[in-house]
Amino acid sequence: MTMLSSLSPLPHSWRVCRYEEQLRGHKGWESWIDKADVGDRFNGIVLSDEEYLRVENTYIAAVVRFAVATSATFFRVSWLHHQDANFALTPGQIVVRSDVGPIVRGNLRGELDCCLDAVNDRLHIEFGYDLYMYVAADDPCERAVAGAEEDGLWLTPNFPLRRWDDDDT
Repeated sequence: MTMLSSLSPLPHSWRVCRYEEQLRGHKGWESWIDKADVGDRFNGIVLSDEEYLRVENTYIAAVVRFAVATSATFFRVSWLHHQDANFALTPGQIVVRSDVGPIVRGNLRGELDCCLDAVNDRLHIEFGYDLYMYVAADDPCERAVAGAEEDGLWLTPNFPLRRWDDDDT
C-alpha cells in the first residue's frame, strides 16, 4: 500500500520553483515543465535547450548552496522509487556532494525519483512534478535562499514536506 507520510522533523522548509507561484493558473499564461518541452513555444517564446539547461543548473546550484550552508558533504539515497537505465542507485547509497548534480538533473527530468538526506541529518532534498523541488534544513540558510532567488528561482518558505512511501502493512 502506498501512503502519504509526513516527512521532515527539520524546522525550516521551502518549495523551490522556477516561476512565481502567482502566475500558475493565470489565464493565458503557459509554462514549460519538462525537458520534452524544449522546442515548444510558451508565451510567445520558444524554449531552447540552453534555457532549459540554465534553469536545471540553477536547481543544482541551489542544492549545493543548501549543502554548504548545512555542512552537508555526504548524502544518503533515502528513498528510491524509480530510475531509468542512466542510473544505478540503491536505497541507502552514500553520494558525495560533488556528485549530486546528475541526481538533481535526473529527478527534474523524470528519469529518477529519489530523495536525498544529508548524512549529518541537517538537510533533506526531494522532488515533485512540474520542476518542484522541496528542501528542509535545520538552519534558515539565508544565504542559500538569497542565492537561489538571485538565480531566478522562487522559494516558498515553511512549505511542509510530504512523500509517498511504500508501506507493506
